[in-house]
Amino acid sequence: MRILLLLFSATIVELTSSDIWFQVFVKNVASKFHNNWRQHFFSENPSIRNRFKLTSNGTHYNSSDFIYPMILSVGSCLVHRNFKVARARYNSSITYVDLLNMNYDELPDDWSYENRATAQIACREVLRGVRQKRLFNRNFVETTSEKIHNAWIKRNANRTLKELILPYSYLSEIEKDKDRRALLIACRLFNELQLYRHFKTNPIHLIEPYIE
Repeated sequence: MRILLLLFSATIVELTSSDIWFQVFVKNVASKFHNNWRQHFFSENPSIRNRFKLTSNGTHYNSSDFIYPMILSVGSCLVHRNFKVARARYNSSITYVDLLNMNYDELPDDWSYENRATAQIACREVLRGVRQKRLFNRNFVETTSEKIHNAWIKRNANRTLKELILPYSYLSEIEKDKDRRALLIACRLFNELQLYRHFKTNPIHLIEPYIE
């Protein structure tokens, strides 16, 4: 009986440790994925310096910190002293955040969730792939990228451009690269953080040209 209890306890500890490292994996991928998006947006749109989006998590900001009246792409607003948050000038219940100038840890919950949800799928598929000893080739990248895109559609069908609510195969290469980057970032960080040691697997050998 004691041996069974010891084995059970060891299994619980191993599962807990695995869950913790999975969350570490997800957070690192989500953060890198967001910063990667920012870099690409700045590079592709050099004349755009901010990108304000509506958030449902704006109540914790102090109203007295919204001190700068400005006309933004979302309308007339009072901008927070940190220049990363704004409220509609005539409706303080409407809050916007500047996704382009926020680090992942600064994002409100509704927007960090987006990055985290994408990262969870990428990380899960990477772990599944290494455990099943799959080849990390073009086919794996495309299959997983399609899963990432389909999950994104389910989360965003009611709040994004209709031209993006398309099957993965109909997307432009530019749009496909956004989904591919999530997976490729997960593959790279799996090796860089030596997570294979914690998950007791091998490093990933990616048979695929790198996408920045």
